[in-house]
Amino acid sequence: MKRPSWDEYFMTMTDCVGSRATCDKNGSGCVIVSDNRVIATGYTGSLSGLPHCDEVGHDIKLGQCQRTVHAEHNAITQALKFGISLNGATMYCKVKPCVACAKMANSLGVKRVVTE
Repeated sequence: MKRPSWDEYFMTMTDCVGSRATCDKNGSGCVIVSDNRVIATGYTGSLSGLPHCDEVGHDIKLGQCQRTVHAEHNAITQALKFGISLNGATMYCKVKPCVACAKMANSLGVKRVVTE
């Protein structure tokens, strides 16, 4: 069995993290890594303390579920909440990040984004 590259290894983790998503319309996972060490993870879901789609249903407006935030947003805010710098980090995403999440990652120093 061939040993996976670091990119393959961390991309595999996005599946596991994404399995925690609480919105089946947009379920995804994100893993942020620095020096080949996981520093934050996030999945598509409601803000902490608010009801989840899988509990109370979707809140769809303009084709988007308003109840949830993206996996990338959750991973970034998780790092910030605990004072973890994203400067020079790599962000592994199940899907290509939206413009807002990409801008947020870039402004906080994420140097590389890897997607499937």
